[in-house]
Amino acid sequence: MIPAITPIGLSYIFLTALFASLIMVPFLQRLCIERKMLDLPDERKVHLHAVPRLGGVAICMSFLCTLLLYLVLPRGMCGILAGVLIIFATGLVDDIYGLSPLRKLFGEVCAVLTTMLIGNLYIRTLGDLFGLGEIVLPLWLAIPFTVVAIVGVVNAFNLIDGLDGLAGGISVISLVAFAVLAFQAGNVEVLILCVALLGAMLGFLKYNFFPARIFMGDAGSLVVGFVISFLALSLTQGGAGQVQPVVPLLVVGLPVADAVWVMASRLCAGQSPFAADRTHVHHKFLALGFEHCHTVIVIYSISLFWAAAALFLRDKPAVLLLGGYLVLTLLSYVALGFLRSWRHLLRSPGKEGSAMGMPEPVSCSMVANRTGR
Repeated sequence: MIPAITPIGLSYIFLTALFASLIMVPFLQRLCIERKMLDLPDERKVHLHAVPRLGGVAICMSFLCTLLLYLVLPRGMCGILAGVLIIFATGLVDDIYGLSPLRKLFGEVCAVLTTMLIGNLYIRTLGDLFGLGEIVLPLWLAIPFTVVAIVGVVNAFNLIDGLDGLAGGISVISLVAFAVLAFQAGNVEVLILCVALLGAMLGFLKYNFFPARIFMGDAGSLVVGFVISFLALSLTQGGAGQVQPVVPLLVVGLPVADAVWVMASRLCAGQSPFAADRTHVHHKFLALGFEHCHTVIVIYSISLFWAAAALFLRDKPAVLLLGGYLVLTLLSYVALGFLRSWRHLLRSPGKEGSAMGMPEPVSCSMVANRTGR
């Protein structure tokens, strides 16, 4: 256990990660352009021109170096950072050379198992999810369940990374919520990790907000999803002042729900769950006619709603929190599907891109492209 840390100490950690990220991103941007390591547009992607994609290097290196500079790390933190190195390497290789879904999945599983082994971190209890008493997992079930849960959240953050600033902003909202929960619970380790990653993310977001000058890539989204997953696990499993396991689910509820919905839809359609398509929640808003930046703002607002609900309702019965989350999420997706069908029905037969004969709104992406983004 690390000693208590002062607000000044937290400020040093945050500012070091922030400025390290701010300094590294422009260098990585130039490197990507020189080496042609660019994310190229295609029919599935929203951006219209090539964008550097190694912003995740700045996020990960700023986060790791800040922690190693200021702290003597306890076992749990060492386990998380060891897993971060593995999953970062997996994402970086995928960004530069490309990996098949199965090979990427193998790297993710290795990272999770490494953290579980070194840090002795795994899901021991699910709390009183159904109002029938605490659900305690035996070891033979806890280990595979933890692997599936962590890998699921990691890929949820990877999949939500589809618009400028989207995954980064959702991550910042989640980290702020987890930092508040950690402060309330007296969990210093989680608080420090939140502050360090928050600084690294905000430094990156300066260059990733619309119009993005660099993407975080898989090296970034996998690392962020991985750290946030284990922050949630550390907050909920054991120790005094622990948080109900369902509370972090609300905080990351939007990317998790989107990943489950999309993969379930693909399986029902007879497709691979790893198939690339345009069925994510941000694609649904774009299809409704929302501009790029407005879509991001709407999704930020939804994430803020769930984070606020987690903070203000953290002591409510888990069955009510879980039930409310599932019902509202289902209703939201049904409403989105209805709106898309309604918009489609209103399209004029001779004008594929218009509704009621009116032209589609010009997207922020188009504006940025015209102005030399």
